[in-house]
Amino acid sequence: MVKKDNSYEENESMTWEKLQSEQFKNYRLVKRSLVFNVLTYVLIFLIEYGLAIQSGAEVLKADAFNNLSGIISTFLLIVGIHIASDEDETRLIGFPVSDQNELSNRKRVRLSRFRFETIFTLVTSILMIGIVGAGISVILILLIYIINYSSGKKTNSTALLASAQDSLGDILTSVGTAASIFAMWKFGIRWIDSIASIVIGCFILYSGFKIFLESSLNLADYFNPRKEEKYKKMILNNPQIKSVPGLTAHYNGSLVTVEAEVIVSGKMIVKESFILAEQIEETLKQECGVSDTKIIFYPNEI
Repeated sequence: MVKKDNSYEENESMTWEKLQSEQFKNYRLVKRSLVFNVLTYVLIFLIEYGLAIQSGAEVLKADAFNNLSGIISTFLLIVGIHIASDEDETRLIGFPVSDQNELSNRKRVRLSRFRFETIFTLVTSILMIGIVGAGISVILILLIYIINYSSGKKTNSTALLASAQDSLGDILTSVGTAASIFAMWKFGIRWIDSIASIVIGCFILYSGFKIFLESSLNLADYFNPRKEEKYKKMILNNPQIKSVPGLTAHYNGSLVTVEAEVIVSGKMIVKESFILAEQIEETLKQECGVSDTKIIFYPNEI
């Protein structure tokens, strides 16, 4: 019996190490993309601010400071990703943690660390709301958006997807900036400069609020009920499951974990329930991308 327990622990530990390794690989990709973002935003800010000083266009200056906020917010995302990807298992942002020889403790600390991606994404959204500050920048920001969006979807990173959302807003505001400057130059419509600045500010507020709302819901442990219902149906597809009276899903950074209560035959033995739990976990992992699943069994008759 002891041998089997050890074998199970070793298997679970190997599975968990593999999951961590994949997540660390994703974080390295995310960090490289965000560093590229910072360098590009610095270049765009310098170009736009210089042109704004020369031309006196307030809307161009506002767009330049919008890109400056992009530098700050992206730097904060890098900090969040760095904390989430820290491989020191003895401390969490400088504070000691419980005994890491136990797999359950390692999981708990690591999942807590992954949540820092969401926390710093939330901080970034607040900066986008608080810092409101052309045509040359559109191509560069469009490149950032494409890289961030594709990498974010590939790694399922909330930080990169938030950065992509920010970049998409920058593309639209830069296009609006270029259009307003053209209107002032071609038709002499001076008042459009002020109107465009207000519109750009409102769009930045909207983008920031949207990311703020999503990150806040994640931190409040909210999960889309439609997705939870989908997970229930996936579990119920197994003929050994009588019903699923309870299921809760959680976000831990980019990872999704599920806890489910299932009703099975009262005659099911421990070995059968263990195999069934492994099958359910593998199904949710393959079909829905769930990283970790905990199943609690209840008999349909006592």
